[in-house]
Amino acid sequence: MIGMILMGVMTAAAVFFLIETGKASKTAVTEIVMSRAWNSRFARQALEEKRDEFLTQNERYHRVEEKKASRKLKEWDKQIAGYRKTEEEYLSGKKFSLLDLIPLPGYQLLADMKLDGDSNLLRRLTGSCEHTGYVELERNQETGGKKNSAVYAYYLLASLIAYTYVGLMLACFVGVVTIAAGNSTGSIVMVMAVCFAGAALYGYIPYDSIHSKAAKRQEEIDLGFPNAISKIALLATANMSIPRAIEETAQSGDSLIYRELSLVVKEMNQAATIQEAFLRLQCRCDNKYLDKMVTIITKSYVAGNDRLAEDLKSINDECWLDRKHNARRMGEKIQNKLFIPTILMFIGILVVIVVPAMSGFNL
Repeated sequence: MIGMILMGVMTAAAVFFLIETGKASKTAVTEIVMSRAWNSRFARQALEEKRDEFLTQNERYHRVEEKKASRKLKEWDKQIAGYRKTEEEYLSGKKFSLLDLIPLPGYQLLADMKLDGDSNLLRRLTGSCEHTGYVELERNQETGGKKNSAVYAYYLLASLIAYTYVGLMLACFVGVVTIAAGNSTGSIVMVMAVCFAGAALYGYIPYDSIHSKAAKRQEEIDLGFPNAISKIALLATANMSIPRAIEETAQSGDSLIYRELSLVVKEMNQAATIQEAFLRLQCRCDNKYLDKMVTIITKSYVAGNDRLAEDLKSINDECWLDRKHNARRMGEKIQNKLFIPTILMFIGILVVIVVPAMSGFNL
């Protein structure tokens, strides 16, 4: 009976899957190809960053033997070349597999639900794409009049929906097979759960990695920005011009915020205005005090501002005060997380002491 129900569910789901795939537009196919190419590019860039960091650390500390390091670098270079080749194949139209068709019903389901860029879910996902630091996903990058970040966000969400749906069909199919094989109920449920979770996880990993990368960058920006704004405010108070103050600050550190300021300096040296360079900085970095600093500096260039140094100092004071509050909140959060382990340790100590004592008393 259960096998018949699973067979019916699987058949109905498969028919609906094929119908939604057939209704998907050609634009969805184009966006899938572009997103797959970007996916390979992002994986290549992440691996290149990992390789460069490894080289820097190993040259400084010599933690890995030369032969082992050389072997690891060759392996990474091979993977990087593979990602580059895959990206080129997608962009040239030479590569499109049946696996790439799976997100299509996800696109159509999103269209049926009328879920577009105005929804909070897609807006947050698009924002995370813009704040990953990938040039292709910056806010001003567009393809065919549509933001690249919105294209990639739609692809990630459609893939998550589609692979979850595929996981449901796969779980039903495996359930029918295992029932026919005469396995126990526990085994059937476990195998079905593994199949469903595996497919859903395959669609969720790229979705989660974008959020994780954006959150990690924001955390690094939040951590390093107070020091950077302090230096800029100090140099501005000393009557140094803002472009020169930004350049001096960018050269004073190697954390993420200083690398981002170095990009601002590089763009200004390549004939971009300071307003344009700062606008791109805002697109890459999500920090409210950075936004305030950019607004003040931009207005000072347009209308003039005799109190620029004082305004920057005010932002600096707010930023450091907020950092102190965040540090206190983080400490309270850690204390709350340690409460249960502490109680468990206390109970364990009581058991170790009391049980032998009671045993001796009974004797």
